[in-house]
Amino acid sequence: MKAPDFQYHRPTTVDEAIKLLTDAGDDGKVIAGGQSLVPLMNMRLAEPETLIDLTGVEELRSSRKTPTGARYGATTTHMMFEHELVPDVTRGLLPHAAAGIGYPAIRNRGTVGGSLAHSDSAAEWPTVMSALDAAVHARSARGTRTIPVRELLLGFFTTVLEADELITEVEVPSLTPTARWGMHKMCRKPGEFADSMAVARGEGNAHGSWQEVELWLGAATDRPLRLSGTEAAVHGKSSADLAPVRLVEPLAADIGQDLSAIDSTGRHALQLHAVTVHRALRAAERDDTA
Repeated sequence: MKAPDFQYHRPTTVDEAIKLLTDAGDDGKVIAGGQSLVPLMNMRLAEPETLIDLTGVEELRSSRKTPTGARYGATTTHMMFEHELVPDVTRGLLPHAAAGIGYPAIRNRGTVGGSLAHSDSAAEWPTVMSALDAAVHARSARGTRTIPVRELLLGFFTTVLEADELITEVEVPSLTPTARWGMHKMCRKPGEFADSMAVARGEGNAHGSWQEVELWLGAATDRPLRLSGTEAAVHGKSSADLAPVRLVEPLAADIGQDLSAIDSTGRHALQLHAVTVHRALRAAERDDTA
């Protein structure tokens, strides 16, 4: 199938883009890489009457370091992170995550702002940016606001963004020199969306155990999930002290599942997530730059 007819605009400034979006109302959509929206349009699952292409807005592709981290323009592509064409303040996590997204053609066009606005928990950036406590800067005709990614994502393809708002920048705090991070993605073959994805970050002690740890899980629910109960089970231990099976029970509680009530399919999914989390922990412990 092909997309229905639509009006196409390619503004050159953010102000022009915002005016076009405001004028279009609920019938307008912004596009950057188009790796998510165009397939939906071709399948007639999305039928915007007005399409506003942001690739002509230079300021949306600029990035810079700040005293506390870095700001990345919303149309910064996955490839730019992968090949470190933009500053990396995460000691390798952003390039690592970007390299696992889709295929080279997708990474060349797909954008960080577009991924976050699309809000698919099986995609890399929602989980990674939640784990990094990143924030987006969004603009509309009413002004600018800063939204933590952890509050931006409401569920599958749903965010707190208003219809006339667009993401202009993604702000990422720097990781400390002693911070560990590890990421692991389970998928059927390289480049596909995740069946399970985990990010572990925090600090270890002299014995290699976790003295501080944050665990984030993607592709398990409709948005990235912080595993606070599993963090408590990991605290003071290393991955060598924890077989994946020991993580199943706290993981089930974090996801909101009753182990005694789930079927074999549900238990298999929990075991898959437990293995993913365990491998993320192990990756962080193996090498501080993972």
